[in-house]
Amino acid sequence: MRSATLMTRKSLIVGSGLGLLALVTGCSRSAAGAAAPSPSASAAPHAWSYDGAEGPEHWGALSSDFGSCSSGTAQSPIDVGGGSGLSPAPLALAYSASEGEITDNGHTTELHALTAQGITVGGKKYAFKQLHFHAPSEHTLDGVRHEAEFHFVHQADDGGLAVVGILATVGAPNAAWAPFTEGVPAAADGQKVPAGVVDFPALFPASLDHFAYDGSLTTPPCSEGVRWLLLKTPVELGAGQLATLRAAHAGNSRPVQPLNGRDVVAADQ
Repeated sequence: MRSATLMTRKSLIVGSGLGLLALVTGCSRSAAGAAAPSPSASAAPHAWSYDGAEGPEHWGALSSDFGSCSSGTAQSPIDVGGGSGLSPAPLALAYSASEGEITDNGHTTELHALTAQGITVGGKKYAFKQLHFHAPSEHTLDGVRHEAEFHFVHQADDGGLAVVGILATVGAPNAAWAPFTEGVPAAADGQKVPAGVVDFPALFPASLDHFAYDGSLTTPPCSEGVRWLLLKTPVELGAGQLATLRAAHAGNSRPVQPLNGRDVVAADQ
């Protein structure tokens, strides 16, 4: 058995101890109990953007609901890297092939499953709500951004949210991701687009080794209390697939936020 290696991140801390995290639609709509904040995109009716006067540095001043964006001390995304240890809360997938549906919320494109999917983290079950993307990635690994990042948003019965992040690099075309990337352009006008049958398990890399930490939604209202599980192994997408994502939503990524002494668990399963 490997023991958890501890570090601090102002010296990065790789240790044991996951906190509670929370996310649900896009990165900004979500549901706690009946309705919580989500991890990526639309905090309607308030306008916000990724640049200019409504960009990330101004989110906290755009609405009284967005205060955590500027005053929060456990914000996401962050820079992670280094260390390894035995996961104190193993991640298990409960995914299967399912018909899917694609929608565009104005800040990113989402994929929804039409049958139940989910994960278990440390014995706690979370139901899958949707996945969406950011290009380039929001989290960085040792300061390096990837071409894209996918967020799989889940919610527990008690309203708690857990997000699995998967980084993407350029490589060979990825057939498993084709139903999503091919449907992205058609969803741009706000229509719900059938994705056909999606092999959800195949969307994940072979390894579920991950970084885990307590964070927030990465879009307004930037609510904290989100369980983040960022997989160490990226998936490969073809150059054309990545170009399709960027054409739909380029630069929809929040800058890295201060760690502020939080623990980051680099967990090997």
